Amino acid sequence: MTILGLIGCVLILSVMVSYLTMTFVLHQFTYKTWIFDGVVGVGMLIGAASWLLEGGSWLAWSTLTLGIIWFLVTRIELRLVGSKDLHLRVGDRVPAMAFVTTEGTPITEHELIANAPTLLTLYRGWWCPSSKVQMQTILDQYDQLSPKGVSIYAASVDDPEAATPIQEHVGKRITILCSVSEDVLKTFGVLDKRGAPWYDRILFGAPEQPIAMPTTLLINNEGRIMFASRSTRVDDGPRVAEMLAGL
Repeated sequence: MTILGLIGCVLILSVMVSYLTMTFVLHQFTYKTWIFDGVVGVGMLIGAASWLLEGGSWLAWSTLTLGIIWFLVTRIELRLVGSKDLHLRVGDRVPAMAFVTTEGTPITEHELIANAPTLLTLYRGWWCPSSKVQMQTILDQYDQLSPKGVSIYAASVDDPEAATPIQEHVGKRITILCSVSEDVLKTFGVLDKRGAPWYDRILFGAPEQPIAMPTTLLINNEGRIMFASRSTRVDDGPRVAEMLAGL
């Protein structure tokens, strides 16, 4: 057993343990998955170098196997299941929508248009660590969006009580909207039929129901879509420069 092989194995195991701890113990996922992917990739390169130097030691094979397992499992778990395409395009008129705030105030698309330019983000739910990253990303972009007069809303299928902690976290910078209907998600083309994964249901009590795919829309004062983006994985999203270009 060489130091090189041990370093690669420990590096990948450390990534796995930290990822699982942040996701399922702390429930405070704050890093992009690609950062973990990069570290695992480095560990696999070290494992490959160890394999070449040692002629195929068990530790080198174990390191490479762990890396392959990481990428296979994360690719499966990060995928979105449901709608094939986002139905809304730039220039389309915003369809009818109905929400309630965490305080129970009804809101429709008319309020969003009246407060345009409006950024409407759809997120998976209160239980999802990636949704917390999504909210934090918007908060980080706030200083770039606010001077443009952008009103920011984030909506999900959560009921008001479940979404209240998120509203408290984001403060007045983002208005959290609740009770998005399945029909609205179908109209948008953002319905994830799988819903919360089984482990989130067991560990966090996530409800068993269809949810939204992470989606970002920019709406102008005529009720037209200026920017539209739907994530293909739970941990990706548009860049602020892309959204600002829509303005």
